[in-house]
Amino acid sequence: MHITYFDAQTQQAQLIQAEQIKTCKGMIWLDVLSTDHDWLSLVEKEFGLVLEEQHLLDTRNPHHPPFYDDTETYDMLIFRALSRSKAKLGNFEVDSAPIVFITYQNLLISIHPTPKTNFDDIRSRWLRGSRIRAPLTPEGILCLLLSWLTDQYLSLRVAFVEQIEHWQTQLLQPAKRFQDWLSLLKAGSHLRQYRLALIEPQETALDEWRDEHLDMDSRITTRLADIQEHFSRVNRDAEISQNDLENLVQIYFSATNQRMNDIMRVLTIASVIFLPLNLLAGIYGMNFEYMPGLSASYGFTAVIVGMLAIVLLILVIFRWKKWL
Repeated sequence: MHITYFDAQTQQAQLIQAEQIKTCKGMIWLDVLSTDHDWLSLVEKEFGLVLEEQHLLDTRNPHHPPFYDDTETYDMLIFRALSRSKAKLGNFEVDSAPIVFITYQNLLISIHPTPKTNFDDIRSRWLRGSRIRAPLTPEGILCLLLSWLTDQYLSLRVAFVEQIEHWQTQLLQPAKRFQDWLSLLKAGSHLRQYRLALIEPQETALDEWRDEHLDMDSRITTRLADIQEHFSRVNRDAEISQNDLENLVQIYFSATNQRMNDIMRVLTIASVIFLPLNLLAGIYGMNFEYMPGLSASYGFTAVIVGMLAIVLLILVIFRWKKWL
């Protein structure tokens, strides 16, 4: 459990102990794991905040989707943050975990149902003395945290481009037939799930939070608008990646059809060339006793020359028609 106090005069943060909360008159940020049971009794004792039973269950649910709810005394926002795990090549599966935010008077609580997420980096930066350029209110600090989390989603653009390039290489190799269709279908499914089950519900929850707080400080609303714009970009990037993946499949089938057409064209040309030659050979292979040129000394040479002339004529016609 980390308790951070924000000094309104210095615009800086510092870690404090639970015993010091009473002497602090500024904003308090409580960052905890759901397994830290002390935080609940602490907020009840020091702030008089009692959470609803359903919301307590939500703080322990590691699979909770993005969500917003407000009560008469506090607001709750559930935001799914990216975990630290790295995506496998060719796989669009994004590992995320929920973070439950509760705002109440001068208190912000962030609860992590799983240890996959943390705020160590941004908290360390603030504790090093960085000036916090935001209103020192629960909503202001929450916007800073959401902005930091949203930047992690923006960083997925590079990873998604690498995934698309991987599948492009796999699908369009001319010397190798692609057979890993199951993995490709899973990649497309993960990408759709990323958009429909993660990004869009996240945008909806942020919209609901903004609509419930139309009287927020203009600096907070501006930052929140930036966060929503970033999520719109994330959604567009995911949609572009999904379209690129579908286009790659279409290009693969088009290339396959083109190769088949080339093969059929070669076979057709060969058939067109050899059909008249077979006809000529069949005529002279008939068992008639008297045939023109059959007993002549030049007969074989004449037939061979005639066959070559037919082949040359067919090739000239094909070239003239631009079929070759």
